[in-house]
Amino acid sequence: MTNTNRQLKYWETPHGFRSCLHPVVACFAQQRIAFLGQFVEFSEIKLALDVGCGNGFSTYYMNEIFETWGVDLSWMMLSDHPLRNSATLTRATIQYLPFPTRAFDLVYGWEILHHLPSPEQAVKEMARISKRYIVVAEPNRNNPIQFIFSIIDREHRWVQKYSLGYMRSLFNDEGIKILYSTSGGWIFPNITPPWLLSFLSRIPYESFLGISNWVIGMKE
Repeated sequence: MTNTNRQLKYWETPHGFRSCLHPVVACFAQQRIAFLGQFVEFSEIKLALDVGCGNGFSTYYMNEIFETWGVDLSWMMLSDHPLRNSATLTRATIQYLPFPTRAFDLVYGWEILHHLPSPEQAVKEMARISKRYIVVAEPNRNNPIQFIFSIIDREHRWVQKYSLGYMRSLFNDEGIKILYSTSGGWIFPNITPPWLLSFLSRIPYESFLGISNWVIGMKE
């Protein structure tokens, strides 16, 4: 099983991840943002925080809609981020985010909680610094590829507990109102071949076997 020290070492090691400008990554991010826009009123968002921003998969595209900051623990990932020369990126652990309470209108994380030994603390921190919306997307253990990968790669072993029920419980325990939860998506940003994009983009987004589980919440 993974732990914090192994995770830090893992993310400071090159893995051949695609750039956020890669066409597959762009399609993946834009599809997700379009989906999220059905439940989050983007016109209400002035400042957002991308928790576990990595090399900018989501920050780059969210920042085209509203100002989006990023935080990540990995120096290597931050060094590859397209906004690395701005003042909007911070190195920190998600369990102790260095921001004031209610600092952001939207706080979200894409595929970050399953890397953490204490996701409860992470959700608590995300809720603390959010004025309104908290959103998480995590690998769907019901997707065969995600499940197989969680067996092969011990640093992703915690994927196996990330059912929608478990994710909803993380929000319920913090008193976060759940607006919507579902599974969906078919594009793996780092491995999907570009020639498959046209086909995968036409499949209905939501599905029990989609690659990710979503929980979209709001503070009352």
